[in-house]
Amino acid sequence: MQIQNSFWRRLLCCLALVLPAAAAQIELTGRVVNENEAPVGGAKVTVHTGVGAWLTETEPTGTFKLILPGPGNYMVGVEREGYYELKNFPVEAGVSRDVTLVINSLREVFQSVDVKEAPSPVDIEQSQNQEHLTGTEVNDIPYPSSHSLRNSMELLPGVVQDQAGGLHFNGSSENQMLYLLNGFNIADPITGQLNTNLGVEGVRSMDFSSGRYSPEYGKGSAGVLSIRTDTGTDAFHYTATDFIPGININEGVRFGDWYPRVGFSGPIVAGRAWFADNFQSEYNESVVTGLSRGQNTRTSWAGSNLLHTQVNITPTNILFADFLFNIENQTHYGLSPLDPVSTTQKTRGREYFGSLKDQIYLGHGALIEFGYAHNDFSDIQSPLGDSLYIYSPVGRSGNYFVTSTQTSARDQFLADGYLPAMHFLGTHQIKAGLDGDHLGYSGHFSRTGYELIGLSGDLLSTTRFQGTGVFQVPDTELSGYVVDNWRLSKRFQLDLGIREDHDQSIHASGFSPRVAFSWAPFASGRTRVAAGYAITYDAVNLGMLGRSLDQSALTTHYNADGTIAGPPTLTTFVPANRPLELPRAENWTASIDHRVTEHFFASARYLRRNITNGLTYVNSLDPYGTPYESPLPDSVFDGVYQLTNLRHDRYDSVDLSVRQTFTGQYEWMASFVHSRVLSNAVLDINSADPIQVVGNLNPAPWDTPNRALAWGYVPLPWKNWAVAVLADARGGFPFSVQDDTGRIIGPVDSHRYPMNFDLNVSIERMITLRGYRFALRLGMNNVTNQRNPTAVNNVVGAPQFLQFYGLEGRHFVVRIRFFGRSGVK
Repeated sequence: MQIQNSFWRRLLCCLALVLPAAAAQIELTGRVVNENEAPVGGAKVTVHTGVGAWLTETEPTGTFKLILPGPGNYMVGVEREGYYELKNFPVEAGVSRDVTLVINSLREVFQSVDVKEAPSPVDIEQSQNQEHLTGTEVNDIPYPSSHSLRNSMELLPGVVQDQAGGLHFNGSSENQMLYLLNGFNIADPITGQLNTNLGVEGVRSMDFSSGRYSPEYGKGSAGVLSIRTDTGTDAFHYTATDFIPGININEGVRFGDWYPRVGFSGPIVAGRAWFADNFQSEYNESVVTGLSRGQNTRTSWAGSNLLHTQVNITPTNILFADFLFNIENQTHYGLSPLDPVSTTQKTRGREYFGSLKDQIYLGHGALIEFGYAHNDFSDIQSPLGDSLYIYSPVGRSGNYFVTSTQTSARDQFLADGYLPAMHFLGTHQIKAGLDGDHLGYSGHFSRTGYELIGLSGDLLSTTRFQGTGVFQVPDTELSGYVVDNWRLSKRFQLDLGIREDHDQSIHASGFSPRVAFSWAPFASGRTRVAAGYAITYDAVNLGMLGRSLDQSALTTHYNADGTIAGPPTLTTFVPANRPLELPRAENWTASIDHRVTEHFFASARYLRRNITNGLTYVNSLDPYGTPYESPLPDSVFDGVYQLTNLRHDRYDSVDLSVRQTFTGQYEWMASFVHSRVLSNAVLDINSADPIQVVGNLNPAPWDTPNRALAWGYVPLPWKNWAVAVLADARGGFPFSVQDDTGRIIGPVDSHRYPMNFDLNVSIERMITLRGYRFALRLGMNNVTNQRNPTAVNNVVGAPQFLQFYGLEGRHFVVRIRFFGRSGVK
């Protein structure tokens, strides 16, 4: 009995101590917003005193909640990628009101300051397989043609650019990606490609997600590229870049390439509304090696302007608006060592884009947003004459055979909602949304014809076209999704989601279950293990559907003596004869990320993607016939090309990378990617729409088994001096060899270009002149003078067989940037 009384006395004493302490606990709630009061999700919030620290992360609506041991004075810090770190902000816990914490967007700096971008890639909140590129990196690293946002995407380890300029994200065709501008789809509805020009100075960040990514993104089996642009603040900012024309000394002194760009941002109404406007233009006069003087230049000019605005109607209701205009004009489009001036085209293109998004915060972590966007595209191509186009073993001649006018449009509606966080076996953050797109495509094609010339100079065939070539293709896409970010514990998160996509044109739907986890196996939180599985689908490109409404081809074949071999053969494209399915991909991913030190990170990633039901046209009379590389297979039999789901692609990769950041905007990165890209479709690198398949998988024309990439922007010992370096080494792209009729000889893509290596080095000096700030850069691209060819004669028996063309050469680069008055920050 005495023992029992002793036990109860001790228990009562413990309760007397514990209950007041529990009663003293207090809940600290608040929001993290940027300088314009827009919510910032995924930010680390740290509350600390001299004896302890408490950590949480904000929800997508910017809200957070922490249980503290009692009222009192605390210090709060906030970290988020793309923002300056907020340190030691004093907060008095116990006050009933919510705390609002403001973090400022990261911008380029003129002098070295402590910019701790704080993005530990080991956050378990981020379970997506994602690569991030900031606007400062886009402007600091000396990639080729650094005025081009498209070219900057090669700074991402998983992205390569082929000889024709096509982008390939983790082995995909360019039309297997979803491209977003401030949350809206900007892909060309005809091709599915990214044809939008944007000024690099106006880009805040680019996020490339693949494999495992949120079901809020669809219509791209290989992933999503999300481009975010700058937003103005209450301080006026302006920049000007390359505003002095370049000088070209090749074959005489003349104006060279010129890429003037201007950016301007600031308040419309201080504290209430802001704008950011970025204008870019370019004039190019390029010299093509391998052609005679006077016949070796091509010129082009283009312009683009993006206006982005934000209006805070109330502190909880924010309206975003964008307006984009693109225009471009090219002469001698397609000029190359094997394609002289007569074979080139004049091209004119334009694009309009406008969007509105209304974001409403409802309190308690709930947020809804509604958006509408309209895209309008136009593309006109015309040859330099109407003579027949000629294919021969030594190159092309005559005039290109296609005249076309293509227009397309997209109206996009979206609605998304974040529910308040729910607590059941952990914390659930649920997001759901709907997306509807109405698309239209109008085509007007007029073709002359082309001839095939044999090795001995004799005429093999002549192809002419018939039909009006005038058609229209409408389509409607509907999507819906729901995703649950389930935080089971401080060190483990599980993401569960489902998405459905429906395409009206082919009357097909696709369900996309997606699951991913993120786990910190050690209490230190410096290591993250993540993996996932996802089914993803491709959108249907309207150009693929329009082909069956286009012209037909009549081909006449000739004997060796020049006589006609028989009646002309007809080649037609027809719709599918059975229900089609959306192209479907299975994605398996795994990764390990480790924070070695505070600013040094290492990661290893694995990705496997298997795409089936890809859309392609196949000759129904000879489905697995000999593949050809001519515009249409040169066969004495009629061809009826039918739209099918027979395309099959496969991609595997292992990616190793390290990254280190320093004080200021200085950093470096190095990566190595080993990968394999296979396809059963005979892909022309200049076309996203193959028309043949083969019985087995072969390397795709952009297959790059090994790529080593390193870049950096680091300070020199002298104040305000820095060096920027890019080193990019990869294996050569594969290509096929063919006979004089265009028929592939041997295995598809059995040969390769030489190894490609670029070493670019630039020195930059920051100066202040008469109270204004400038950055002066002088550099050299292709320092080692590597050949890096872009074309090859692949005709067996031709005198120049396997001769490479389009050598890059070494060249100097000069850039001048203007940042405004030195006192403006």
